[in-house]
Amino acid sequence: MAELLTYSSFHSMPEAQELIDLLENSKISFQLVHEKGLLDKIYIGESIDPMISVKIPEDRFEDVNALLLSKAKSQLTDINPDYYLFSFSNQELIAVTNNRDEWNHFDQALALKILSDRKIDIPTNTEIGTDAYSYTPLHIEKGWLIPEYIIAVLIPYAGIVTGLATLYAYKTLKSGEKVKMYDAASRQHAKIILALGVLPTVYYYLGPLVYLLR
Repeated sequence: MAELLTYSSFHSMPEAQELIDLLENSKISFQLVHEKGLLDKIYIGESIDPMISVKIPEDRFEDVNALLLSKAKSQLTDINPDYYLFSFSNQELIAVTNNRDEWNHFDQALALKILSDRKIDIPTNTEIGTDAYSYTPLHIEKGWLIPEYIIAVLIPYAGIVTGLATLYAYKTLKSGEKVKMYDAASRQHAKIILALGVLPTVYYYLGPLVYLLR
């Protein structure tokens, strides 16, 4: 049986219901998981409210992509002319089609339609659903790193938890591929933070013992 991986995450059940209905009607097995985006809270500033993740078999990602794309294309008629994508420049629309992991299938399909209506040549690599989706790993900025270094040295466990969480954080793309969430530079800092985090942790346990033995 194929491994269940997170296909998409939502902040509430109503937001997830459309995808759930599609999976049920297509008889594609899925699992709902309530989880918290802890790493996002620490590094990106996202909400810490519980999130609902929809997991599906790894080998059904492309099937679901095709179903969502087909549904999106069927909804491209009678669109409100005030819909925000109509105000996008050609380059911005191309960026929508190239960042498939950040935009939903409806916006991707509409972006392609608008470009087509404007008679803009669309690069072949923007055809939705053909290539593995690209992903740019997150980079932890210096403004976050400095406090993390300080906390790692001062607070037991903090550096260990933060270092391990960053090193082993993965993201599942819409293609089903699992990639590391953070870039190489951030993971290198995480290794140092992890090593530094061992010091206060060891002292937390051994410090009182050394004091008693003196």
